Amino acid sequence: MLHSAFWNHGAGDLDLPPWAVSMLPMLTDLPLKHDNTQQRQDHVGGKREEMRLSSNSPSDGVFLDFLYPPQALAWMHRATGPAWERWERRNARRLPDGFVQTSRGYTSRAYAQAARPRVDEGQVQEQEQDQGYRRGSASKRLGLAPDEAEKLVEEMRASGQEMSDHHSSIQARQKDLEAAYSHSMEDTTGVEFANSPGELAEASSDSMQRLRNTMASFRSSADPARQEKTQELSDRVWKIYDSLDQASKDDVRLKIELLGWLSSFTNNDAEVRCAALYHSIPVDQRTLDVYQAALTGFMRRGRHVQALNLHREANKNIPNGDQVTRTFFKYAVEEHRWQLAMNIKAQYSLLKELRKPGARSSMFWFHVSQIPGLLPKALALAKYLRALDRAGTTNEQVQRFAATFFREALLQEFESSEPGKAKTSTHPQGGTSLPKRSIGRLFRYMQKLEDSTALYERFILSMTSETPRFQYPQLHRVVSYAYLELRKKSGKEYRIPEWLLMRLLERLTSYWDALEKQYEPHHSIRISHITNDWKRDHGKLSRQAVARLLSWHARSGRLDRFEVWYAYLKEHYPGSNLRKDLLWSSIYVHARRADLPKAKEAFEEAIRTTAEQGDMPPLACYNVLLHAHSRADDLEGGLDTLQALIDTGKKPDEFSFHPVMEMLAKRGDVDGVKDLLSQYDVLAQKWREAAFFGSLLNAHVNCGEIEEAEATLKTAIVEVKTGKVRGSLTGSFNIVLTAHALRRNVDATMRTYRWMKAEGIRTNADTFAALIQALTVYGQTHAAYRILREVMSEHGCQPTAFHYALVMTGYVNQGKYAEALEVREHMRVRNIRSTFSSNVIYLKATALQEHVATSNVPAEATAGGGSAAFRKVSPGPLDETLKDLQMVLEASQGNDLAAKQPQSGLGEQESAVAVPAAYFNFLIYIHGRRRCFQAVRQLLRKFNRRADRLEGANGAAQAPIKLLGALMTAHLRAGDYDEVERCWKLAKEQADEIAGTVPVPQLRPASAISAATEESDADIMKITPAMSDDAQEAGFRVVDRDDSNSQISGTAIEAQPKQALMTDTSVTPKAPKPSAGRQHILTRPLRFYLYALARQDRVADILSVVSKLYNQGYTMDNRTWNAFIQLLCRCSPPLVLLAFTLAERFLTPHFPGWAHVARTYSPHDSAKREGLQYIRARYLRPGQLMPMYHTLVLLGSALLRLRSIEAGGRRGALKRDNLKGMERYVGSMRQIRKQAPKTLFAVQSMPTVDDHLQNKLLRRS
Repeated sequence: MLHSAFWNHGAGDLDLPPWAVSMLPMLTDLPLKHDNTQQRQDHVGGKREEMRLSSNSPSDGVFLDFLYPPQALAWMHRATGPAWERWERRNARRLPDGFVQTSRGYTSRAYAQAARPRVDEGQVQEQEQDQGYRRGSASKRLGLAPDEAEKLVEEMRASGQEMSDHHSSIQARQKDLEAAYSHSMEDTTGVEFANSPGELAEASSDSMQRLRNTMASFRSSADPARQEKTQELSDRVWKIYDSLDQASKDDVRLKIELLGWLSSFTNNDAEVRCAALYHSIPVDQRTLDVYQAALTGFMRRGRHVQALNLHREANKNIPNGDQVTRTFFKYAVEEHRWQLAMNIKAQYSLLKELRKPGARSSMFWFHVSQIPGLLPKALALAKYLRALDRAGTTNEQVQRFAATFFREALLQEFESSEPGKAKTSTHPQGGTSLPKRSIGRLFRYMQKLEDSTALYERFILSMTSETPRFQYPQLHRVVSYAYLELRKKSGKEYRIPEWLLMRLLERLTSYWDALEKQYEPHHSIRISHITNDWKRDHGKLSRQAVARLLSWHARSGRLDRFEVWYAYLKEHYPGSNLRKDLLWSSIYVHARRADLPKAKEAFEEAIRTTAEQGDMPPLACYNVLLHAHSRADDLEGGLDTLQALIDTGKKPDEFSFHPVMEMLAKRGDVDGVKDLLSQYDVLAQKWREAAFFGSLLNAHVNCGEIEEAEATLKTAIVEVKTGKVRGSLTGSFNIVLTAHALRRNVDATMRTYRWMKAEGIRTNADTFAALIQALTVYGQTHAAYRILREVMSEHGCQPTAFHYALVMTGYVNQGKYAEALEVREHMRVRNIRSTFSSNVIYLKATALQEHVATSNVPAEATAGGGSAAFRKVSPGPLDETLKDLQMVLEASQGNDLAAKQPQSGLGEQESAVAVPAAYFNFLIYIHGRRRCFQAVRQLLRKFNRRADRLEGANGAAQAPIKLLGALMTAHLRAGDYDEVERCWKLAKEQADEIAGTVPVPQLRPASAISAATEESDADIMKITPAMSDDAQEAGFRVVDRDDSNSQISGTAIEAQPKQALMTDTSVTPKAPKPSAGRQHILTRPLRFYLYALARQDRVADILSVVSKLYNQGYTMDNRTWNAFIQLLCRCSPPLVLLAFTLAERFLTPHFPGWAHVARTYSPHDSAKREGLQYIRARYLRPGQLMPMYHTLVLLGSALLRLRSIEAGGRRGALKRDNLKGMERYVGSMRQIRKQAPKTLFAVQSMPTVDDHLQNKLLRRS
């Protein structure tokens, strides 16, 4: 009875007797795989490794020898013998684990599973950290290091390639698996098997069967091309074939089978035998497989003559000889053997003369079109033709063949449904994988074809289709080549069809902004070419073409060209009905130029034109007029126009409400935007648009509610995903990104960017504008410039002039004017049209660079705009900058604001006059600081003339607030304080006009309004929202008469910590309260006005002006607040208590403390620009208040003067005419300790620094 272990594969784990275990070698004693380096090293590394291997699997590979008696085992051992064992070891199958598996001598054996390797936890943790983010304690940083900026840039580059990298990683993993599988197959099939079918066939007596078994074993291999010893295998098969009898050799089926089998071998003997077999097969029994197999051998050996003979015979002998032609021609094309390809085509045509030549030619070229990747081969053929032309050996037949081949290649390339693969490039012209110039040369050869005109039309149609394989800007030059060849055909016999001209006109007008960047004077069609050809071939342009041109010129703000084509429309299509749907364009051209008066005139003209036919202007005219109101920021006019639209009975749409929402959002009127949204739901009765959420986000941002903006964005995401809101959220995310960037919060900016990517929201050019701003405000302009040059192109976004303006602004703020001008030159090289924003910063960079060159001031000192930059300068004008200004003005055609991209530098007043005002603004300012007053007067006169041409008012009366601020600087520098006050009054009047809040009325039709009661109207007009007392926040509330005559005691101040320190009863109650988004617009003119008042020793007026503004609702920025407190400290005597109290209330709460100042400590340049020397801060976000270093030093100086006054006991001497009634604002040390303890501590803990400021104010004798 057999032992139970015989039926159990775990028998290797039994306790076996020593003689049974030691009879045969263990697996660890057998030779290793020859190419397994690691396991060979482990095997020969020493006895320790051998012991480890043997101890892990003590019973692996033990045969069941205990079933046999010792005598039988010894006999079998002798029978197998050393010779058989050596042969078996040499031909044994190699396992992947590196051991040799010998053939089973007489029984089965048990395998033990290899132990699964343990995973190192440290490696797993390291991998997890590499794939995620390291978490750590967050700490506030004072700035952004350059290496951190580079990390942000790399992260943005990686995010753009996330999807492609994911696809590439999947392909890489598949390739790794295939490589591993192939490697294992090489290991297992790389040698001959002792038990393979071929070797088993050798023991068979049937040679025919052995031959077929050997061939079958080769075909069943996974990868025949990688079989080793193919020469030996083919020789063995041929020997078997030779050993057959003559009858078997003459078997045609065996010859065909053997020919097909040998055709896959690449050695020379196999190819010779293939040729012999082919010739031995009778012609009438040669099939397609025979010809294909023989042709493969001929092509591989380069036997082209024999291949041509075979090709001729196949086309004569078999009906499907086209397949042989296809294979042969494909080989000739891929090997660039063009003469052979032409011979194949000629031979094919001659052999098929019995059929229609046209049909057979079409079938031949149909087979050619199925060859993949024809375009590169066509370019190679064109190169071959040029060589023939130089040698003078070309002929008409060759050119016709090439033209037809080029036709098939181009049709395959441009009519393919697969998307084109475009490469990204940092070259100024960009580019794709298409060799445009080489492709253009191919069109010239196709003029030899009879249907060349139809072919050119077909090419242009396919390249300008709605879903082309490539974007049109990438194909424009190729289309231009085809169109220029088509123009050569135009004449009496042929006219370019109108549908083709219209298609080209649509593509050119749609992509002209991108085409201008890569425009070339030669081989590039323009819109003028299309219109001229249209007039030449058809007499006049179609009405559809004229409408397209009008909308394009209106969108671009080109008024002169628009008027030309509008006159053309009236001349050739005089009917008013034909022009009704185009009336909106006459309003839109003025709206894009931000010229509201002209837009209103055009709207009135539209009303008169439609009234002649008893009709009203279409809805588009009202919507465009609302857009014009939005461009000019005329909220009241926009609301009136919207009400007029509703009164006409027309149903407003999203384009009617969105311009008004944008004007409310600019003012930070969140409630107004929400109110208008509710009215949109009632009046329009349509789905809300994602752009409406953008307006609401803008309103939150402009009133400083960033957290509410992010909450609104989360709500918008849910609304869009549920289908309640239509549109893309890219613009909404861009608003939040820009808000964080302008507040110098890089962490929040990148967090929002990652959030945007996680939600699957696509990025656009405005997204990268926000990221560029985030880096430039932190002084990392080099990293921002890298985003512009590299990252944007990798994400498929083209930089605009606004992106270049942002980078130039970053360099200017750092005092790197040469780098800013280099960025401008880079923009010019890339042929990007400059806009208002780029022109403004260009003039500023030029002026500052020339100022540095003509003075002894370093560039770093001018970056902050402080007084140190203008101490020692020559009073001469900046001549080069003035020349550049003249060039900019001459190039300006009034459409500076027409570009559909963000604009910076306008301020709050977006109008036609605001554009030249922004150009003159900084130049007037810097010439005023340089005391070049003659140049200031010249610039002002030039601006007035420019404003008159733009139909603005005369002089500084209508100058924008920014320009008035620059004029105040010049007048202040010249000591003309009356002019300073005049400019201040003008600025205050404009601010009250543009910053006032406008309530949103209840929009209803006229019938509903007339039916409403007077009581409800009165209630609407009398609604007054509750407002906080801003005057108390500023510390300027009016006090009672009884308290004004007595000194302020410590008890009174303690009981009323926010009590006013000044009496002012002259506040005008009718002054409008500014909206939340416009409260800051007077801060710069106010600072200059306060300087002028201080120089006139008008301290009471200083306090009165600030008190009035805060009672009205205006705010001051950090620089103006510090200037105000500094002026209080410079008074004689200083108003110490008032200065310390205001600093304690507004500035000190945000003071981060002093930096640790060592001997080698040097303040950072960014801290100097902000006035934060020796303070633990380098940047300030907009609206953030903090005491400057200069302010704290002046507070310390005022404190010393107060102590001197108290020590001298000269309180009676404080009463002066200019300080009458304000002696109590001087205060005492005891009051300061109670009212401003934090400010006092900040002053007293100020580090001692040997600088000019402390030496002058704190250490003077």
